[in-house]
Amino acid sequence: MQKYKKFKKVMWVSTMVCLVFTGAGSFAGCGGDSGDIVKEPENGGNAADGMTGSDKDRAMGRYLEEKLTVPKDCEGISSLQVMEDGSLEMLVRNSDYQLVLYKSTDQGKTWQEEEKLESLFGLEEDSFYNVALGKDGSILGGVFIENESDTVGMDYYYCPTGGEGRKLELGNAVDGTFAWSMAIGTNGNLFLQLTGKGILEIDPADGSVVHEYEKGKHTDYMGVTSEYLTVIADGDVRYYDIASGKPADGGEALTEQLKKTPSNLEFGNSFGTSLMFMDGDEEGTLFYVDSTGLYRYAFGGNVIEQVIDGSLNSLNSPNKAFNCITQDKDGKIYLGVSDYDSGTMGGELLSYTYSADTPTVPDTELTIYSLEDNSSIRQAVALFQKKYPDIYLTVETGMTGDDGVTRTDALKTLNTEIMAGKGPDILIMDGISSDAYVEQGMLEDLSGVLKDAGILFNIQDTYTEADGSIYEMPVKFGIPMMEGQKEDVDGVTDLTSLADVAEKHKDEYGLSDENLYRFPFAYSLYSKALLEQFTDNNSAAWMKSDGTLDEEKVKEFLEQMGRIYQAGKDGAEEVKATYPQAFDESEQPDYVRSYGIAGENVALFSGNCLFAVGGVFSPYDFASVVSFSELTENQEYKLWNGQASDYYILVNKISVSSKSAQKEKALEFVKYLFSEEGQQISKNDGFPVVEKVYDGDDYWNLGEEGTVLASGGGTNNLTGQETNYEIKVPSADQINEFKKLGKTLTTPILDNGIITSAVCENGVRYLNGEIGLEEAVNAVIQQVNLYLAE
Repeated sequence: MQKYKKFKKVMWVSTMVCLVFTGAGSFAGCGGDSGDIVKEPENGGNAADGMTGSDKDRAMGRYLEEKLTVPKDCEGISSLQVMEDGSLEMLVRNSDYQLVLYKSTDQGKTWQEEEKLESLFGLEEDSFYNVALGKDGSILGGVFIENESDTVGMDYYYCPTGGEGRKLELGNAVDGTFAWSMAIGTNGNLFLQLTGKGILEIDPADGSVVHEYEKGKHTDYMGVTSEYLTVIADGDVRYYDIASGKPADGGEALTEQLKKTPSNLEFGNSFGTSLMFMDGDEEGTLFYVDSTGLYRYAFGGNVIEQVIDGSLNSLNSPNKAFNCITQDKDGKIYLGVSDYDSGTMGGELLSYTYSADTPTVPDTELTIYSLEDNSSIRQAVALFQKKYPDIYLTVETGMTGDDGVTRTDALKTLNTEIMAGKGPDILIMDGISSDAYVEQGMLEDLSGVLKDAGILFNIQDTYTEADGSIYEMPVKFGIPMMEGQKEDVDGVTDLTSLADVAEKHKDEYGLSDENLYRFPFAYSLYSKALLEQFTDNNSAAWMKSDGTLDEEKVKEFLEQMGRIYQAGKDGAEEVKATYPQAFDESEQPDYVRSYGIAGENVALFSGNCLFAVGGVFSPYDFASVVSFSELTENQEYKLWNGQASDYYILVNKISVSSKSAQKEKALEFVKYLFSEEGQQISKNDGFPVVEKVYDGDDYWNLGEEGTVLASGGGTNNLTGQETNYEIKVPSADQINEFKKLGKTLTTPILDNGIITSAVCENGVRYLNGEIGLEEAVNAVIQQVNLYLAE
């Protein structure tokens, strides 16, 4: 595993080397001509007088992240600039979808409201789709032109510094399209990224087109700096010199580096983008930020300098999207982001300030192992490192999905490394059975660090050994639910009765006269996804008390799943035959547990399926369950018990290796995860296991009762009528009853990926008619025993 060793990484494009050093408040570039080597000072710092002791023996200095205050009710930061006098101005969208101009004269500590944008231009509230601020305080905005049924274009409004707002007359250059992105250049011109028509540079004085880029083409992204326009389109990157409007030379190294992060080439979403560009510090340079950090590039050069390492802050957090970036005269960087994984999406303002007294590389380095990529743990790592800058955490994934490594391969490698003392410090045990690890003394006792955490009794009791030791603990948990018509839901008490109800409605499945389809479950079209969907609900019953696999329970599971699949099979075949282009049997979708029941509720509401079944992992998920039950007559929800009863779904089950050389620091991360802050990092990946947080109003707060959180609509597959839905905040009584339910669950799912994979793999062959029931069960037993023997 490659370790981070330098404050500035050098991105290799050729065999040349360029090491650079950045001083406080500025960005230093590579000196000399191509091929020159500028070496970093031996101590990695400024070689300042007075530096003694251990400071002389290690590199010092890096940028530290700080979360700044934002105006109350800030749902997103649309644009941000540093003015000539050093003040900050930003355009904020509030919960009423209004855009408001704010100003700060103390580097973002406090904000004063200046003006609502709509009133500046004399427009109705919530008019603007997107906006941009210029460095001189000028403002540009776009408002959709709509008829009764569609959006037909966009009007553009501009206000120069100290002037009056007016509508721009741009002629037919923008007819029939709209700008989904816009910017004001340092030259005062306006840049409009139009849908399907390239990018226009416009003189705001008379509305004339100054330059036209990528004419008539679709573009995915544009980044405007003082000298360059960077365009991403068709999976490639192109650069233009703004002064001439012609292609700019010398960006090959930058293109190669940008392409190393696939998300950089993807179309942005409604929250923001994964890539932003900023003015350079010298002529011919620019900066850019993505999930891996902030970089400097000099056009014509072969080296990209990493100024900020994204793994040491929240830049690499998977729940962040970038909205705007700027830098003040002191070298402080400001980044506006959207946090879209918090349950209540909002805008955040981050700053990055150079600290000469902070070690370039943290003193302690820890490795976290997860069998599969884990976005919630990466998010926790980013926030932990911000809180504890002396600890550096690396997340290592056993299966990337691209390298052909199987679950068995990954676990064998992990076991070998742990036994050799080279394994990870911290393990995320999702999908990994801990039995053998505990028996061989490979896991550290967590009872000491968790004794004051206040974990829910029903969950902590499950993982507490007879002697009081604790070797693993889920950080969060999910609650399995089912929803459907009252008569059907009442008729389900276990997996067998669910199959009975599914068969009862067999004649309803398939295509209707209006070519609308309906199935027992959302995943009934695909045998693999259907089995994966029901694994959680039943796997807790598959193990005997002596720790061996219960063959009869596995057989029962496959038999009942066969009944459910066969009940909907004729209808599924009918749909596949009618729409063959939509169903590729060689590429069956995977069931994603973390999606929860919310998406299936939409399918249930639309009449696509008989039941919605799945995990409830967040207050929003529960709001979805309640809202859809109230929207549809005679619909209800309840705890879903399959072959096992009163079970809960594990999320991020964590352990610490007893072989770790940094056990105390590893336990510090565990302690953080079970702190109040750690338990509330995200609101959509599982319920907190710490009782104080689980019971607290802050975690469950989605707004006032009845507040609309989301809405949508479509055609109901049973009636053929157009239907609309709104997901609203439940009542306090409904939330309290659900919280009580969570405390009654006493059985964790079988979190053993080897067994569940064996059941699903052979179950697919059984459901598809390739093998019989007995042969499928025997194959499962043989596969599991082979792994255990190895």
